[in-house]
Amino acid sequence: MIKTEDIYKSFGSLTVLKGVSMTVNTGEVVVVIGPSGSGKSTFLRCLNGLEPIDRGRIVVGKHTLGPHRHSRVMERELNLVRTRLGFVFQSFNLFPHMTAVENVMEGPVTVLKQPKSEALDKALALLDKVGLADKANSYPAHLSGGQKQRVAIARALAMEPEAMLFDEPTSALDPELVGEVLAVIKNLAEDGMTMLIVSHELSFAREVADRVVFMEDGRILEEGAPAQLFVHPKKDRTRNFLRNVI
Repeated sequence: MIKTEDIYKSFGSLTVLKGVSMTVNTGEVVVVIGPSGSGKSTFLRCLNGLEPIDRGRIVVGKHTLGPHRHSRVMERELNLVRTRLGFVFQSFNLFPHMTAVENVMEGPVTVLKQPKSEALDKALALLDKVGLADKANSYPAHLSGGQKQRVAIARALAMEPEAMLFDEPTSALDPELVGEVLAVIKNLAEDGMTMLIVSHELSFAREVADRVVFMEDGRILEEGAPAQLFVHPKKDRTRNFLRNVI
């Protein structure tokens, strides 16, 4: 579903990604962990072109992204990739002047050109799926952080993506609200959704991931099944990180 080959990304003189190669298979849940500044979020943003890569290749299904973003062919590929990858940010990014249901409808109506009646029915069903049927007509200002993030998940799902990208979806939430968002993501995993999740919630990663990837200093240092990586990590750096965090 998603494959990256030798991805490099720099901001000025700072090289953030240093040859990241990864594969996420259809139906797989991969959780990326690691210390702050290791390049996890930048890697996720590169996958759907929010940050152009300097070197390497990104393949999503049959579509390929490379460093030459400004060519007409690359722009077309980028747009196709973005329709296939749903992205959920740390900070919700909801439209404040729209209700929850309007936020969820906006993409299908504007981008997919769906009739409003069809988009409304789908949006209401998705809000129900994330436990917010009773908040359809509420504005973001009247929602808790956990509710905003669940609306953001419904908004991403409304575009009918083939895979979902989550960039630390609980990092901006009060601790008591984390569980409601993780429960929605767990349900998506049980439904077979392909997901790549950057998260610091290690207990959640242990429970939901098919594979855990540990990043350090812009590189993948180690990866494996949760039972292997959390219990018997191969690298000293992974072992030290887990000892400090758990």
